[in-house]
Amino acid sequence: ILEEERETGRKEILERIQEGMIVEGKVKNITEYGVFMDLGGLDGLMHITDMSYGKVTRPSEMCKVGDVFRVKVIRFDREKERISLGLKQMKSDPWEDIDARYRPGMKLSGRVTNTTRYGAFIELEEGVEGLLHVSEMSWSKRLRDPSEVMKVGDTVEVVILRLEKEHKKISLGLKQLLANPWEQLRETHPEGSEVEGVVKNVTDFGVFVEVEDGVEGL
Repeated sequence: ILEEERETGRKEILERIQEGMIVEGKVKNITEYGVFMDLGGLDGLMHITDMSYGKVTRPSEMCKVGDVFRVKVIRFDREKERISLGLKQMKSDPWEDIDARYRPGMKLSGRVTNTTRYGAFIELEEGVEGLLHVSEMSWSKRLRDPSEVMKVGDTVEVVILRLEKEHKKISLGLKQLLANPWEQLRETHPEGSEVEGVVKNVTDFGVFVEVEDGVEGL
């Protein structure tokens, strides 16, 4: 009897389902590439890339077997009875009106999601990440690796330097929120003053001396 009911439900779903519809699905199986959902007699696949506008490393991070979600039918092959489902499509793409919410010069906080040799990626909201280049982290030239000042999971205060909506790129700065030692140089070390410093490098043409953190003279 249960098999007959399931087959009846499967046929009913096949008759009425259309791309763009909102349906309710129950998580049936979780794989590395997505989630299979029971729509009431017919299974659909929600691919990992359709779960969130943000990065999802493993589908199991967002759901477990038995969970029920309202999802959108994004593709439907009636002949092969294959249904593709999307959870992120239940929301608008955060990049569509990004320039209305973010602008250069804005200060905000974000979560560090990844660090590389050249910078750190900061999540500002679901689906929106910006790059904090290592050169924009400190006024000092000594910083060589972002992991020296932050790690994945940290919340950091940053400022937006550039926004490229068409390329989905946001450039962020951290040192812009800190005092620039070069702007204060005339007050702390006016011309003619005697200073004491540490020799940082010796070349054929002279010696580089650090007079304070981030400030070297020749």
